[in-house]
Amino acid sequence: MDAVDLVTSEQLRAEHRFDALVLAKRKAKAAKPVPPSATECTECGDEIPEGRRQAILGVRLCVTCQTRRES
Repeated sequence: MDAVDLVTSEQLRAEHRFDALVLAKRKAKAAKPVPPSATECTECGDEIPEGRRQAILGVRLCVTCQTRRES
């Protein structure tokens, strides 16, 4: 087995591991029910826009409070 074969073999193993991780993540996500998005921010009480609620399933915070929490 030469160097090219070794690299190809390692790349195939890495791709299989990646595919297995993606599949596991999809299965885990499908198994967990997502709670409905909040209409009001749980921290400040401001309304969460419909677009945000649709884009981020289960969202609980407005953009301002989420940004504050992440900083």
